[in-house]
Amino acid sequence: MRRGLGIAVIVLGVACVGGGGSGEGSTTGASSSGSEAGPTGGATTTDGEGDSGSDDGTPLPPYCGDGVVDAGEECDDGNLIDHDACTNACTAATCGDGILQDGEECDDGNDDLSDDCPDCHVYRCGDGFLHVSEACDDGNDDQTDDCADCVPATCGDGVVQAGVELCDDGNGNPNDSCIDCVPATCGDGIIHAGVEDCDGTALGGETCLTQGFMGGTLACDARCMLDTSMCCETTMMC
Repeated sequence: MRRGLGIAVIVLGVACVGGGGSGEGSTTGASSSGSEAGPTGGATTTDGEGDSGSDDGTPLPPYCGDGVVDAGEECDDGNLIDHDACTNACTAATCGDGILQDGEECDDGNDDLSDDCPDCHVYRCGDGFLHVSEACDDGNDDQTDDCADCVPATCGDGVVQAGVELCDDGNGNPNDSCIDCVPATCGDGIIHAGVEDCDGTALGGETCLTQGFMGGTLACDARCMLDTSMCCETTMMC
């Protein structure tokens, strides 16, 4: 009987020891420390505002677009707009950089002033730049100077060039009222049809005989009219 009671006491003691601290549960796993893995596997720290940096406080390397003009950069406006005053390559925007900026009609990435995009505007006759298809370009729309429609003015083109020509009837007729871009005048030796009968010694093939006389000498007066005063009405008079 005493032996059985002793065993019961021992068992009860062991049970009390095993159940001790049952209210102090333990947990496993890492507690939140404010650190996380960095983009290269290293740890980075995060502040309350979400800005990240390296664990040791080393600043991030400079880059184009960080808003700071670093060595090798002409500008850095901190944005991704490529057509403003500072390109995404951190170079100052210029005509000929190949990027269409505000205010440019075109930008073909070169400084050739004879192609279709001179000085970043679309080529047109009268822009002052000599295009490969033009013979001249004086930068204006004046049709009476020495370069009309980007073609050098010439006598006979039908356009009177101020200070150069007195007339231009657009043809090469040597007997009309405008010869070599000079108005026809009596005494220039050229018979102007419909205006003159003759001019100087030029009688247009006329003689006293063609004028109905029997002979004599046909002449031309100061008004470029035929002078028959020396023609003979009869053979007896000649």
